[in-house]
Amino acid sequence: MRRLHDVIQLVMGWEDDHLYEFECEGRRYGEPDPFGVPGMDDVAQAANLKLQTLVARLKKNEFHYLYDFGDGWEHRIIVEQIGLENTNPCPRLLDGAMACPPEDIGGIPGYEAFKAALAGHADEHGEMLLEAIGSDFDPTQFDPNEAAAALVPIQAGFRRT
Repeated sequence: MRRLHDVIQLVMGWEDDHLYEFECEGRRYGEPDPFGVPGMDDVAQAANLKLQTLVARLKKNEFHYLYDFGDGWEHRIIVEQIGLENTNPCPRLLDGAMACPPEDIGGIPGYEAFKAALAGHADEHGEMLLEAIGSDFDPTQFDPNEAAAALVPIQAGFRRT
């Protein structure tokens, strides 16, 4: 599961600067919390759980991933197929759309304020984000080649430490 976290970080373009957790059937998996955040003591080690083991436990075909507890980026992961094709690199990009929100933007409200500022409808918060991040960001942009290239280190066996 730690490797799946690495994949998500790479394709989203994030820097892995925050805590994360996977939730499946009421159980939580992540990293040990170095700061003693309340409520994190019942999180099992993600590195000790294989994706195929988690998938075997699913009653539904989905589980959840939460990244950056402050910004609260929630992802629903749907298992569409079990099994690997030996002829293709794994993981691999199947599809995508739109740009990933910049890291540390303030969650959905911050991202919405930033997009409004990009469109010329900025409030004070949006102006601050626009100044910090820059105006060259395009929220509609998705580059499948860039996203696929982000997976190459994982395909080659790279592991974040």
